[in-house]
Amino acid sequence: MSESGPVTDGSLLDPISFKDFYDRALPVIYGYFFKRVGGSHALAADLTQETFISAVRTLQRGARVDSPMPWIVTIARRRLVDHIRSGSGTGRTVVRDAPPEDLSTSAAEARLTAALGMLSADHRLALILRYVDDLAVAEVANHLGRSLRATESILARARAALSAAYDEVADV
Repeated sequence: MSESGPVTDGSLLDPISFKDFYDRALPVIYGYFFKRVGGSHALAADLTQETFISAVRTLQRGARVDSPMPWIVTIARRRLVDHIRSGSGTGRTVVRDAPPEDLSTSAAEARLTAALGMLSADHRLALILRYVDDLAVAEVANHLGRSLRATESILARARAALSAAYDEVADV
């Protein structure tokens, strides 16, 4: 699906409809990023803002969508991939912030989020696309710009790195 999505009825062009959509989508998109950037509140907020800016610009160009939530999540996924590919997300980030109560369901989830933050950006992105976003390995390879075999290899190394990082993170 392209960022512009299919052209349909234009309901998101209406300011009230867009505000209702924004109110529903904001916590979803922020949560999407928060758990995928190692628990960094600031980075999750920045990427969330970039996602909605991109969505508004796309709508201003005349695009209309028939499934707003999947459309905005697709834009968010592209922002995450772009962020990591740009080199902004290449370092390891150990995050000690506790997730907001509505985003954390368990100590194990908070520990996993912290462990993901300790991984290299390539490993983190590969794992997120494969196991959190539930993309097929071929789709992950496409997002990473790697061959299928190289992607399988990076996923194996990423799983091992995540296991080691998870063991290092103290129970939160």
